[in-house]
Amino acid sequence: MNPHRVQLLVSIRNRDEVLPALNGGCDILDLKEPLNGALGMVDEEILHSISDYFFKQPVNVPLSLALGELVEQKEKRITPTIPSEVTYLKMGLSETKQSDNWYSDWLNWRQRIEVTNKATFQWIAVAYADWKQARSIPPEDVLTAAIKSRCAGLLIDTYDKQGQSLLSCMRLEEIQRLIDRAQKYNLKIALAGSITSDHLELLSDISPDIIGIRGAACVGSQRTNQVQKLAVKTFRKELDRQYTFMESG
Repeated sequence: MNPHRVQLLVSIRNRDEVLPALNGGCDILDLKEPLNGALGMVDEEILHSISDYFFKQPVNVPLSLALGELVEQKEKRITPTIPSEVTYLKMGLSETKQSDNWYSDWLNWRQRIEVTNKATFQWIAVAYADWKQARSIPPEDVLTAAIKSRCAGLLIDTYDKQGQSLLSCMRLEEIQRLIDRAQKYNLKIALAGSITSDHLELLSDISPDIIGIRGAACVGSQRTNQVQKLAVKTFRKELDRQYTFMESG
């Protein structure tokens, strides 16, 4: 066990999954469409449906939004409209390994999104544990870019959702080195990538700020199924058991 409070992020794909995630005990709601890839963006109709839900029933947890991959944004050339309820934004960096301009492209798209929406967001840089398969830049380089561009945090995730889990792609020692460096610069670290409750005992040896789930929150542990309150609650219980928060005083 680790005396460290870890927040639980649950990825939802529509407004029907909001309450099961909240009632199960999540700390952060993350919007993404699992059929559209590792960081698949929900469509505009779903996005505004959830925004309307939050407007009518204010929820006291932060809202995160996946924007897909940088290469997808460049291909679409359409700047997304982001609801004001969204706090965190993240964009994947697959297919950037051979690009000399990925960093400037990444910054330009972040700026373009904020200018278009007349808002400032907290950006989460995304490092893929299976970065070679994703043809992305290495996690250490993503973290360097995150520090340089004043991101709010770093998400270490897997690109291939049909393949291995986070712990199959990276050793705990590698993850902890990234955590130590990120936290030195006051960046939050989130871990995701087919994480199940069975992984939590191993993960309790390190100290992330956030653990994110999709499959483990769904019926039958299938990421394309519906989020289920019981599944979220079960994971939350084990998370709290492994990361025992000890109040001071």
